[in-house]
Amino acid sequence: MANASDVSADLLAIKDKFGGTWTLTKNEKLDEYLKLIGLNFLFRKVAMAAGCTLEISVEGDKVRFITKGPKTSNHAFLLNTELEDDDPVGNAMTAVVTFTDGKIVTTSKPRGKSKAKDTTVTREVITREDGKQELIMTVNAGEVEMKRYFEKQ
Repeated sequence: MANASDVSADLLAIKDKFGGTWTLTKNEKLDEYLKLIGLNFLFRKVAMAAGCTLEISVEGDKVRFITKGPKTSNHAFLLNTELEDDDPVGNAMTAVVTFTDGKIVTTSKPRGKSKAKDTTVTREVITREDGKQELIMTVNAGEVEMKRYFEKQ
């Protein structure tokens, strides 16, 4: 487990690199992922057609993700600390969020008799050739690797 000074440095790096509002620009394999986690056809089509924004902030010793779209979510968490959460369709999960190699990584496992899938979500920020920052969110669940691309506002 990271010590307090490491966590403070990680929080500062997250604030500098990830902090702000990001707008969804593109999805890859979103339908396959939503099907895997059990979302029905109609809701999958709505989710695929909808846009969303992701706000990332650091508040004291917590990181906060606010996603606004067809389903709004607001999660605040401590790094390197187990938390109880749900997947996008409400299946119970246990998750740990870390900051590793400049990336925010969430590792989730089903809790109890949940139908959730073991899932890893990696968020990284790159600078594109046009100089704009892009956040790439890669979700690995089962045999599916889904990606969502966001541009900084």
